[in-house]
Amino acid sequence: MTREEQAIDWHIRQRDMSAAEWDAFATWLEDSPENARAYDLVAMADARLTAPAAEPDMAALEAPLAANDNGGWGRWWLAGGVAAAVALLTGPVLLNRRPDIRIEQTRAGETRAIALNDGTRVELAGGSRLRLDRNDPRVATLDTGQALFRVRHDASAPFELHSGKVVIRDLGTVFNVRREGARLDVTVAEGAVALTPPGQEMQLTAGQGARIDEARHMLRRVQVDPAMVGGWRHGILDLDGDTVDTIAARLQSAYGMRVVVEGPLAKRSVTGLVRMTGDAGQDVPRFAKLIGAEWRQSGGDWILRASDGVH
Repeated sequence: MTREEQAIDWHIRQRDMSAAEWDAFATWLEDSPENARAYDLVAMADARLTAPAAEPDMAALEAPLAANDNGGWGRWWLAGGVAAAVALLTGPVLLNRRPDIRIEQTRAGETRAIALNDGTRVELAGGSRLRLDRNDPRVATLDTGQALFRVRHDASAPFELHSGKVVIRDLGTVFNVRREGARLDVTVAEGAVALTPPGQEMQLTAGQGARIDEARHMLRRVQVDPAMVGGWRHGILDLDGDTVDTIAARLQSAYGMRVVVEGPLAKRSVTGLVRMTGDAGQDVPRFAKLIGAEWRQSGGDWILRASDGVH
């Protein structure tokens, strides 16, 4: 396949990719700046197709552009498949705005503060990957992990965050975004955001959030405490029916050590606020006690399993 066809293939597969495939995707992006540029052109072309138009574009109507393969949150792409998509990529509109991708990626246990040229500030959690465009500080893509955004509002050029098939547009905001596989959580501390999953649009204001499961085509609006938005920076886990294996992955990202969950405990759901100290030696045993689990260490790994008689 050509570079453009590879980029389209990665974009189409993203919703269902395994952890190994995400690693392969990250390696492909880092192999060449041209790979990252090609992928961003594909993502922008797809976003153009899914964004609602204010007025009909007569030129576009002359050649039908989009088709929905499943009637729900299906993937959208140009009629005619890969060849038509590549044709769009070489069109004059996108070539006038060539991205220069900068990748910010944190290791497990590492956090990073990022200042963008437009005055926006980002705090990136451990185990996260954020793509920025040096030529356009008003657009970013969160591939995986979690970040808190403090956006400098500009009504003439709204800040856009892409993650999976979802676009989040700033309306003067402090908001937090967490991407875990097919799940995306968005919570707002100040201001408002416009949220556009494919085929839908909603607005979130301070104290509101959205839980999105792209694999199940589910979206749920929730109420949150604005003071708890971005609480991960202070060791707070805000759990809303999260499974223990998902929580273990967050602990692993926060502390940089492996957390293994054995047996049916992995799919037990947990709701509530848990305050961590930042010391895994205290936090993992305490968390295990809270959920009725046993713990042990093996070669530096933490291993959790349900206590006898607790299911």
